[in-house]
Order: sequence, then C-alpha cells, then structure tokens
Amino acid sequence: MSKRILSIDKILYEIFTESPGRDFRLSELRAEYSERSTERELPANKELFWQIYMQIEALKMLNLIRKEERSSGVGTLLLEQQFWDYSFNIVEGLLPERARH
Repeated sequence: MSKRILSIDKILYEIFTESPGRDFRLSELRAEYSERSTERELPANKELFWQIYMQIEALKMLNLIRKEERSSGVGTLLLEQQFWDYSFNIVEGLLPERARH
C-alpha cells in the first residue's frame, strides 16, 4: 500500500527548515508567513491563517510536529526528527490558493 505524501506550502516549509531554534509559536508563524509572502492582502486574510493552522494540524497528525505547553502557558510547536526524513510535496502558493476557495 502506498503512503500518501503531504503537500506543504513552500514558504511555510522554508520557515520551518531555516529557523535555527526549530521551535515556533503559531502567531509567529503567521507573521513570518505574511512577511515573506508576495500576496498583498495576507495580513487581513483570516482564511489564510486558518489554512496555516490546518497545515500545522496535518503535521501533528503525522507526528512530524508536536505542541508543547511552556510554563508561561504559551504553546510552542517543535519539529520532530521524522520531519527531516519525510518526503513532502512542496507546493508554491498552496495556502493562499486554498484560502481563496
């Protein structure tokens, strides 16, 4: 039986792989994604941010990322070792395209 390959947005993948700390907060991911994107309406587009959240949930379901609660009460997302071994289908503009539909 073949394994389904997860499609991931190119900018989001770059953020994950370029970050030296390998830990993220969802609000920081959203801000960084908006900063890197060429889409002009991103900061106001709540649907796009919902797509980022859903992408994170898909990664969590595959045990590629986990959420850890810090003592401050803030949830932090951490990349698992399996993330680096996973063969993603990296798609440019995936999240903005999904947000338009």
